[in-house]
Amino acid sequence: TRISEELLPTPAKSHYTFNLRDLSKVFQGVLMATPQVCKDKDALVRLWLHETCRVFHDRLINAEDKDYFKRMLHELAGRHGLGGASYEDLFVG
Repeated sequence: TRISEELLPTPAKSHYTFNLRDLSKVFQGVLMATPQVCKDKDALVRLWLHETCRVFHDRLINAEDKDYFKRMLHELAGRHGLGGASYEDLFVG
């Protein structure tokens, strides 16, 4: 995945090792949603963003890496047509 290629482990960031187990945690979180909670595409996109932040973003240790990750998520969501919300709407407001 892109995060494992671009946020490589270093001596100070040795826990920056990401694997398929991490990705499966994202899918587990998304699949736990019921149709009553996840009613439309925007709700699904927000759930996916939440789960990816829960699994990956929470492990990042500095503001630069966290900001990079959030911008990468916003870019990927826009590129694949997963919602038209701005970066500020998703992560600032």
